[in-house]
Amino acid sequence: MVTIEPMLKRLLVTFILLVLIGLALMNGVRRSSVFAQQKTLLGQLSAEERRAIQVVISSHATPYDFFTSGRVIEQSYFKLGEPVHIGLVMTNTARESIWVCAFSNDYYQNRPQLTRDGEAVAYSVTISDGPDACVITRTPDFVNLKPNVPFRARTIQLQDWYGPLVPGHYKLFLKRTFACCANGQWNSTNMISFDVTR
Repeated sequence: MVTIEPMLKRLLVTFILLVLIGLALMNGVRRSSVFAQQKTLLGQLSAEERRAIQVVISSHATPYDFFTSGRVIEQSYFKLGEPVHIGLVMTNTARESIWVCAFSNDYYQNRPQLTRDGEAVAYSVTISDGPDACVITRTPDFVNLKPNVPFRARTIQLQDWYGPLVPGHYKLFLKRTFACCANGQWNSTNMISFDVTR
């Protein structure tokens, strides 16, 4: 014979759990809608906020991303056919945190400017600007850049932009936007150089 008291306890516990799950979901929906409203403003930084974000690039033989920990070794000499990855580190030099779009699509957020032996190298891909050109195919990664805390973004592989790099002496700087799509507001990085040899 089943007693009623243990069944009531189970029903009560189940009911409480369902209520808690429902409250958590409602809170999550409310937070995500508020965050979605904030996302439309993300990247629409003031000139002062943009100036406060320092973007430094470096060249590497291997890719890295947000989750790469430890020291990343820079490389300035590459063999013909070896991939050239460009690392990006963003640092907010302001006193307040700044929300930025850390990654949506390399072709929307970056404009590498590469020269070989003093001559500009043309992109091997077609790059379109403007709101109609922005098609987000994945959920963008947003980050709250805290004051004076370097943030390591995904690397950019130069061959994706320029095709195979032929031997020569290269110089590169990068223009980057903090919006998820190219919005015409670019920050320029430092200039780096590297060599491709046979």
